[in-house]
Amino acid sequence: MRFTTLIAKNLVRRGVRTILTIVGLSIGIAAVVAMLGIAWGFERSFLAINEAKGIDLMVVRAGVSDKLTSSLDESLAGKLQQIPGVREVAGSYMDVVSFEDANLVSVLVNGWEPGSILFRGIRILKGRALATGDGRAAVLGRVLALNLGKSVGDSLDVAGEKFQVIGIFESDSLFENGGLIVPRRVLQKMMGREGNVTGFVVMAAPNDRASLETLRKRIETTIPGIAAVPSRDYVQGDIRIRMVKAMAWTTSAIALVLGSIGVLNTMMMTVFERTVEIGLLRALGWRRKRVLALILGEALALGVAGAVVGVFLGYTEIQILSRMPTASGFVSSDFPPAVIAVGLALGVGLSLLGGVYPALRGAAMQPTEALRHE
Repeated sequence: MRFTTLIAKNLVRRGVRTILTIVGLSIGIAAVVAMLGIAWGFERSFLAINEAKGIDLMVVRAGVSDKLTSSLDESLAGKLQQIPGVREVAGSYMDVVSFEDANLVSVLVNGWEPGSILFRGIRILKGRALATGDGRAAVLGRVLALNLGKSVGDSLDVAGEKFQVIGIFESDSLFENGGLIVPRRVLQKMMGREGNVTGFVVMAAPNDRASLETLRKRIETTIPGIAAVPSRDYVQGDIRIRMVKAMAWTTSAIALVLGSIGVLNTMMMTVFERTVEIGLLRALGWRRKRVLALILGEALALGVAGAVVGVFLGYTEIQILSRMPTASGFVSSDFPPAVIAVGLALGVGLSLLGGVYPALRGAAMQPTEALRHE
């Protein structure tokens, strides 16, 4: 009988215990995988916005971690434009609204000036984009239009105000696909924030893209009280992304403890029940290293099985969430390979943590004492 076959038979003959251990491991790993997948999906989606538009720096009020709470005077756009190294500037006012009839909450609404660089990366599928002079006109992202059942020419209630849908667009960003765009001045007036923007996006001149740190310091020195942050750093420091990542790693820590305890309990019971068997193997010439490898091999098999099932469950959870109306505009169905690697590594780590002590205990048994065990 091969060594791997022996490991498999030992697990199968205690089928119920094996299945329960795998289920316990897989639930914890599935939670970790789903949370990490969502967090990394958020990050990739935000980065896609900036890459498609060619944005180099994000300018917000200093000390503000959430872009939606930032507030700057829109007249600062002129001062930013005059700073050497700045090629283009665009102000944006962002807010969130709800569409209770469609069970949609926290839908992102962007207030943009027609023709600004913010429209880069936006592909109009139906109708048209915003134009100068538009009033209560809205352009809906593809996902939002689908969830609301709206098309070009329909009316739309946004925060109690009537808008007409003039276009449907598609973007490389999941967040933009799940939101809408309206004229900035209209949105500012609706929200009582006339003359204010939540931030500015800055495109650097070609010669200054290699030295963004110098341009960043130049902007912050010229206009006190603001922070100019490279787009990648801004995305990675976004409070929503950091919260989801923190939740994911907290879940990982809990799964690490509970999963390793589950494997430890299973393997300790296995060693106790097979004391005579282990003693017989030692008496037949098995070395301690071989007994150690046998028990660790069984623990590792449990961990890998739990990881595979957990990754599958986490993937399924993300796919379901991405198709739900309340989450489809925020959760991507993409599943990064790195998330799979984390799930598998977690399964292996849990199995080794829970299996080391029982394996050492089993390998340390003296054949004569083990054979006398009842």
